[in-house]
Amino acid sequence: MNKKYFVSLFILFGFSTFVYAQSKNPYFVTINTEYNVFPSKDSGNKYLNGWDELTPLIMTYVNNDGSISVCSADNDLQDTYVYEYTKDLQLTGTMVFKNEIDKFGAFTKDGDGNYYFFYARRTTNRSEANMAIVKYNQEGERANEYKLAAYAQNSMAGVRIPFYAGACRLELSGSMLAVYFAREMFNGHQASYGFVLNKDTFERIDRGQVENDRYELIGNNILPYVSHSFNQFILPIDGGFLFADQGDAFPRCFTFGQFKAGNTLKNLKSFVFKKGKTYQYTFAQLGGLAKTSNGYIFLGAYEKKSAVSHVSHNDSRNLFVLTFDDNLSSCGNPLWLTNYTDKTAENAANPKIALLGSGRYLIMWECMTQYEYKTTYMQIISENGEPLSKEVELHDIRLNFNDVLRYNQITGNVHWAVNKGNREIIVYSLNPGN
Repeated sequence: MNKKYFVSLFILFGFSTFVYAQSKNPYFVTINTEYNVFPSKDSGNKYLNGWDELTPLIMTYVNNDGSISVCSADNDLQDTYVYEYTKDLQLTGTMVFKNEIDKFGAFTKDGDGNYYFFYARRTTNRSEANMAIVKYNQEGERANEYKLAAYAQNSMAGVRIPFYAGACRLELSGSMLAVYFAREMFNGHQASYGFVLNKDTFERIDRGQVENDRYELIGNNILPYVSHSFNQFILPIDGGFLFADQGDAFPRCFTFGQFKAGNTLKNLKSFVFKKGKTYQYTFAQLGGLAKTSNGYIFLGAYEKKSAVSHVSHNDSRNLFVLTFDDNLSSCGNPLWLTNYTDKTAENAANPKIALLGSGRYLIMWECMTQYEYKTTYMQIISENGEPLSKEVELHDIRLNFNDVLRYNQITGNVHWAVNKGNREIIVYSLNPGN
């Protein structure tokens, strides 16, 4: 049975929250938990690993009224927690949901305050329903569910191990709810997978995947398929979603797919990643996507010398943007935002991007030595990738290695959350204008 707790500002049921002076920027609150929090900070090698489990088990969401929801999962007891805050980070309550299936994948909310969760588990039984999206109303009461078998129709060899060597995302666009994640198939290969539902009826909208770049030959409502896909991203757009993957095989690049109900999938590929002794290493990191006035902007990290000369170098990771139009007609060369040259001392890692409005975008990244965290930076850029501000260093302000930044249109602040130790969560609120 699902439980709803309304938690006071200080201590109740083992949870506590401390509000720090909001004159600080960023300011933050701390959640103390009675369960072990899944790590969400880069310990120093995730950005280099190339493939890893990146499921963001601490996630934030900004509601229409400016309030903030923070979601975290207890892997041991299989409970999912959502901490509810006012727009100025005053705790108003905590929701506790029992996991529908063993492992929590992702969370989102809609404008009516309904909660959506995606759960999954590994299986050897092809007919087992090992994936589930569950909807709860704002009172925490179950409203709907959708379960999918491990070897569903048009699933491209099914889902044996969900969240394997990649991420999981869950996003809403109008009445459409999309989930997109990494999986190991029953044939032993790794690839992306996802599906789209109507959020009200929970009927399936997409028709699955096909292993073919020429989706126009297959028909409409097809989702992208990338093998191997070591990170996945969803950007809600008008009438659909833009998907992004970090692929190492088919194709070996950052690749983007535009899904709109009733239309064929449009796809676009970026520059090709270099190859090393271990082909799974892409030497790159996916950051995120944002909408521009006439298309999209993508933020990522890669080895600058290798991209410029098209010759393999063992050099620093640097931050770059790609821009492309609404039709995904072409992808140009990367526009570089950093110029790190010593791989042992400086690398751009865990990049983030958020649309602030009026053609302004906040980018954030962590600067890492080859194996350790060094510091964090932020900068404001235009929709063309041109700097609109200087780099600003944020000492000891850690980023969630895979969850997105959430912009609050009511306050103008940007929010994210990250673990601090095993039983603490830090919830940040950053004002990019100050």
